[in-house]
Amino acid sequence: MPVIQVDHWVGFSDEQKKQWITALTDTTHNLFQIPTDKITVILRETELGNWGNGGVVASDPDFLNKSRAAATETK
Repeated sequence: MPVIQVDHWVGFSDEQKKQWITALTDTTHNLFQIPTDKITVILRETELGNWGNGGVVASDPDFLNKSRAAATETK
């Protein structure tokens, strides 16, 4: 049955992750009528220094602006 894997940055609280897992499970169950005990959710946390977009490392204080600028440069 489905295994839902989500890669995300560190920083979410345990409560947020619990709610996220519950929401993903509930949504999958509701859309596909799969029993909830057959749905696996895996959250994988990644340090900001190990994540990049548009050639910019996510630990850069201006990551959002720089990575968005990189996206518009390639158009």
